Amino acid sequence: MQYQAGGTIITCPCCKHTHFDKDYRQLNTRGATFFGLDWTNKEATILICNKCSYILWFMQEPTS
Repeated sequence: MQYQAGGTIITCPCCKHTHFDKDYRQLNTRGATFFGLDWTNKEATILICNKCSYILWFMQEPTS
């Protein structure tokens, strides 16, 4: 699927492909992990290139 960020179609910086799979990853911090509070950490959206598998990270979710 194609995604946009800031009104621009996202393109893979490695292979210039424009189709990605979307997933989410937690941004862990040492303090929260130490106290067993990983669930309080922020989450980032990742896009995985369908052609070369390069991963792009976003704090605000790209639109499709």
